[in-house]
Amino acid sequence: MIDHALTRPWTVDKRYRRNADPQPIWPEYVCNENNAQINVGKENYYLSADGLLMPARKDQAPPDLRYFKQTQK
Repeated sequence: MIDHALTRPWTVDKRYRRNADPQPIWPEYVCNENNAQINVGKENYYLSADGLLMPARKDQAPPDLRYFKQTQK
C-alpha cells in the first residue's frame, strides 16, 4: 500500500469466533453505489432501474399509496 499519511508500520490484532448457527443473521455494512433504498413508513424498498419500487424482502407487502402523489392519465 502506498499512502503518504502512514508514517510508520502498524499491525492489527483481531479475533474471529465461529458462529455455530446454520443460518446466522449477519449485519450488512456494504454500501454499494447506486443502491437506491427507499423507506416508506417503517418499510424498506428498492428502487429499480426503471423507477419502480421493488420489495426488499420476501413476501413484503406493497407500499401504501397514500404516501405518493396520484396523477390522472
